[in-house]
Amino acid sequence: MTKLFVDVFLPGNGKIYEFSLDGSMLVGQATDRIIDNIREAENNTVSVDPKTAILSDSNLSMRLNAGMTLQAAGVKSGHTLILV
Repeated sequence: MTKLFVDVFLPGNGKIYEFSLDGSMLVGQATDRIIDNIREAENNTVSVDPKTAILSDSNLSMRLNAGMTLQAAGVKSGHTLILV
């Protein structure tokens, strides 16, 4: 299990959140976990639709494939992911 320490930027509220994720986690699973944690942190005031939400890696400038693992998608510790 490889731990990845990433920041997640949410343009909808302009905030950055810090996450520790398992590199073998699928991008889709990571997206769901991130949304749940952000909603909890913001008392459910954040409106993000998990069915259309995507993670994009600002370091790689690409949309991440929901069916790939974070490692396979090239995500590394220190990267900033954008939740759109």
